[in-house]
Parts: sequence; structure tokens; C-alpha cells
Amino acid sequence: MSTNGESSDQTVQKIIAEMEANVSVLSWIKAAEDNKEAQEHIRAIKAALSKAKKDLVKA
Repeated sequence: MSTNGESSDQTVQKIIAEMEANVSVLSWIKAAEDNKEAQEHIRAIKAALSKAKKDLVKA
């Protein structure tokens, strides 16, 4: 996935940022539907992304 000397950390950061954007869009769509199960999944994804970001910072 790395291009032009991009470090793996930069690649991971870009992937996480893209996933966060996707979660934001899903949150907006599902909030309109008031779907409790979907909201639980979105919260779990957000928590996993937050942990991944913290782990990346520690690395």
C-alpha cells in the first residue's frame, strides 16, 4: 500500500483516517434510521478505531 517511500505508519494513519470518515458517514445515515443494533456496531467500531489510534501513537 505504501507509495513513494511512504512509511507503514503513514499508510496505517491514512487507513485509520479513511475508516473514521466511513464510520462518520455510517453514523449519519444510521442515526436517521434510529437503528439501535446498527448504533451498537458503530460504537464498537469507533472504540476499536480509538484503540488503534492510541496503539499507533505508542508505537
